[in-house]
Formats: sequence, C-alpha cells, structure tokens
Amino acid sequence: MERDSRAWGIDREIPYHQWDTERVNQVKLSFRKIPIQSRNEEQNQDIESGEVKKLKEEVTRLKEKNVKMADDLLGLQHSYADFNREYEEKTEAYEGLIKK
Repeated sequence: MERDSRAWGIDREIPYHQWDTERVNQVKLSFRKIPIQSRNEEQNQDIESGEVKKLKEEVTRLKEKNVKMADDLLGLQHSYADFNREYEEKTEAYEGLIKK
C-alpha cells in the first residue's frame, strides 16, 4: 500500500503519532512535541477516580456472579438430562407392562 498523496490523508501503515509528527514538521507548525509516555501517564492518573474504582469492583463482582451462574446452569443441564433419561426408562417400562 502506498502512502496517500493527499496532504490530509493518513497512511494506515504508519502510526498516527508518527504521521502527526511528520505533518507538524511539514507544515512547520509551532507545536511542541509531547512524549507519548508522559501523556499516557497523565491519562492513567486522571482515569483512576473513585467512579472507576467502583466500576472495577462491580465488574469483578459480576464476573464472580457469572462463574457461579455458569456452574448452576451446568448443574441444571445435568439434572435435566437425568430426568429425561428417567422419564424414557419409565415410559419404556410402562409400555412393556401394557404389552404384557
């Protein structure tokens, strides 16, 4: 895939940050380059608010509940299979008695 010849186009092969830096240099804008790591660290600190912590706790609680419900579902499926087998056995026994 070749680079997009349009000045505003973004080549999908190049990461956005790299494209942005090249574009700033081409147009000679007076932007100061911000290192990616410091930006990510600032965002991580901002994200860790009380609401996020509550949401993480809620997700953990719901995952545990999901595991429990999956176990219950599996148990119910086994019970259903057992009842179905018993019903078929009793039906066969009943039909055998009727034939005699």
